[in-house]
This record gives sequence, C-alpha cells and structure tokens, in this order.
Amino acid sequence: MKSFSAQWPQVDWAGLMASLSRLDPADRPVLAGYSRAEIYREIHGQGGLFLAADMADELKLKPGMKVLDLACGAGTTAVFLARHYGVQVYAVDKNELDAPKLLVRAKAAGVNDRVFPVRAEAHALPFAAGFFDAVFCLNSYFYFGTDDLYLPYLLKFVALGGKICVGSPCYREELPPDAPEEWLVEFPDCLAVHSPEWWRRHFEKIRVVRVLKSICHPQSRVFWEDWLRHGLETKAPAGMTPAEQAGLRAFLRMLENDRENFVSHLLLVAEKIAPPANSPSQYYSA
Repeated sequence: MKSFSAQWPQVDWAGLMASLSRLDPADRPVLAGYSRAEIYREIHGQGGLFLAADMADELKLKPGMKVLDLACGAGTTAVFLARHYGVQVYAVDKNELDAPKLLVRAKAAGVNDRVFPVRAEAHALPFAAGFFDAVFCLNSYFYFGTDDLYLPYLLKFVALGGKICVGSPCYREELPPDAPEEWLVEFPDCLAVHSPEWWRRHFEKIRVVRVLKSICHPQSRVFWEDWLRHGLETKAPAGMTPAEQAGLRAFLRMLENDRENFVSHLLLVAEKIAPPANSPSQYYSA
C-alpha cells in the first residue's frame, strides 16, 4: 500500500480511496437491500454488519432462540439479528444504549416484540442462570473478556450446549516487545488485543467450553480498508475534527506499515459443554 500518510495533510484523497478495498453486500445474501450507511450505522469498529452476518452464521441461530447481544452499543446488531434470524435479542450495554430510540428502530424493522434493551454493565448481568442459547459480541469483548474470571461468570447465563461468538480486532500473533508504534493504535487499549491462539487458550483453560473456531477472519484486511473507505465516503477530511483527523491518520499509518496482515480480526466460536465450577467467579460483580 502506497504511503499516503507521509503526504499529510496534502494527501491524494482520490488516490487513497481508489487504493482501498471495498466489500460487496451482495456477497452476503442477508444484506440484500442494505445501504453501506445501514451496514455501518452506529457500530463501533470495523466489519459492521458484514462481520455480524458471519458471526450469526457461525452461531446457527434459529427462530425463538434467546440471544445476548453483549456490549451492543446503540443496538444496531440486535435489530439485525432479530429481523433476519427470528431470535429474541437482549441488547445489553452500559454507556450507549438509548432504550426508547432502539425500540423505535426495532418497531420500524417489525421486530419490537423481539428486541429487549437492557442497560447493564458486562459484570452485572440481570438474567437467570442458563437463560441464553447464544451470546453475540462484536468489537468489544477484549475490553473486559481478558479477565480470567469473566468467562466463567458469563457462562452462568448460557444454557448447556449454548454458543458464544466473538468478532473483534486481533493480532495474527502476540505483540512482540519491539512492535512498531504504528501497530499500537488506541494505546493502551490495544494491549488487550490478542491473537486467535491466545483467545483459544484463554477459553479452553476453564475446561467447560469447546472452542469450535478461533481464527483470523479471511477478510480481515478488507474489513479495515472498507471501514476506512466508508469513513472517508461519509465525511471528507476537511470536515473532520482534529481528533478525527488524528485517528484517521493513525489507522492509515497502521495499514501502510502492516504488509503481512499482522493486524487482523478475530472470529471465535465456543460451545458450553459443562457447568462452570461452583466458585466465587459465578457471582462476580463489579
């Protein structure tokens, strides 16, 4: 990838746009009729509904299933899951969830009877044991899920045989001590971003889940480029705040300096195969 960031602020924006890959909604039939704005609407991070659709397929969702959309932000994915898979979605977020607004969106999509907004923190979930058939978590699990005690706590709310799917940024391998500064975007949060193998071990060590898949998504690089392209299509750099411009430049430098796809996206699927041990972690609350 050409070093456009070195030209900053006199960047060849047209040349940059032409160099960035673009995802096609037609490649995922469930996204037929969606505009690119709808695919990325109020979703933090990369992948948008492209990644959400892949995660839903991995969960093998069926109508009537109860799904926890964990740290869902504004709830875009909750409406998407309820609309296309007929599941009941409990949209949980502490900071960004606007319940009345989400219910209006759900009603417009014809799923207001299947979307349930719940303002709660990830460590204080107000549900009964074994309540969920599946857990869906897009672009947020690494913020809290690296805690050794968190997964046993979360599994308390998942039925035996239930599945968890995590999609989020990852590194292909663990960060080396001399990692280039360009890879450390959003430092220090990026220190909680790990490799698929790290996540596999992290899940398996509690001995009550079977990890069915923990990989770098095959379209990882395209997720980054398409997300960056969409941002530029939505808002010209001249209209961005200084903070937005700084973020744009940081992500651009990261992609330019990552010629071997070290910066990637995790796709993890795990199945609960036994109850967690009866320990204080089952009652973990913060």
